[in-house]
Amino acid sequence: MARALRRDREFEQFSKRGEYWRNLFDRETGFMRARHPDGRWQEEFDPYDRAGGWVEGNPWQYTWFVPQNMPGLIGLMGRDRFVERLNDGLEKSSLHDFNAPGDRMSTVPINHGNQPSMQVAYLFNHAGAPWLTQKWARSIMDQYYGDDPRDGWPGDEDQGQGGAWFVMSALGLFQTDGGCRVDPIYEIGSPLFDRAVVRLDPHYYKGGQFIIETNNNGPRNMYVQSATLNGKPLDKPWFYAREALDGGRLVLNMGPEPNKTWGARAEDAPPKP
Repeated sequence: MARALRRDREFEQFSKRGEYWRNLFDRETGFMRARHPDGRWQEEFDPYDRAGGWVEGNPWQYTWFVPQNMPGLIGLMGRDRFVERLNDGLEKSSLHDFNAPGDRMSTVPINHGNQPSMQVAYLFNHAGAPWLTQKWARSIMDQYYGDDPRDGWPGDEDQGQGGAWFVMSALGLFQTDGGCRVDPIYEIGSPLFDRAVVRLDPHYYKGGQFIIETNNNGPRNMYVQSATLNGKPLDKPWFYAREALDGGRLVLNMGPEPNKTWGARAEDAPPKP
């Protein structure tokens, strides 16, 4: 964004700072890991242990919090380990409805009730396994969110973030990087609705409305089989935000089994911001 504003010095400064996460990535364990002031790794490493400077999370959870450079994180960790480990963490966390029991955040890999974990379901879009994004986004909507006193609002709402996650995911859209790129994108998940109409404020957008439709959708039919955007085939699990804000239609054909070829090529992954 700084470059788009022609503020080159700030662009260089924050681009460099945005890669400091690499200093904490331990290639051996494949996790973020705290260091001593002299650069040595902290001893007796446990990815679930919050000791050593981790705030409201643990090394397991913070390892995935690199929204500014997902290709870089996947490259360092390795695609297979990235997908397998993240999927395993979601499997384990689903036993607790993706919410740390008693707010003990270090007891589960994925704690959807806190910011470091809110983007994880969508990271499979970046690693060539978008069907897992579809599975886990739908699972979190089904299990974590509820409408009774017990689970009407588990976790921390944080001025609307928890509700916004549900609204966007129910539409089948998400932005891992929060839209903070010169040419923002939307990633595709698994919509809850057969048809949703987003009315665009004419003060800011000229498109009028953006329509999201699904065919053969249902509780079991959570997987995207194919898609079209504005009448043209869409073979990747994302599109540019301007294609929505200019008005148009996204149509997703759904099914009960994952289509592991749709959006799975390396070139289908969202580009680095």
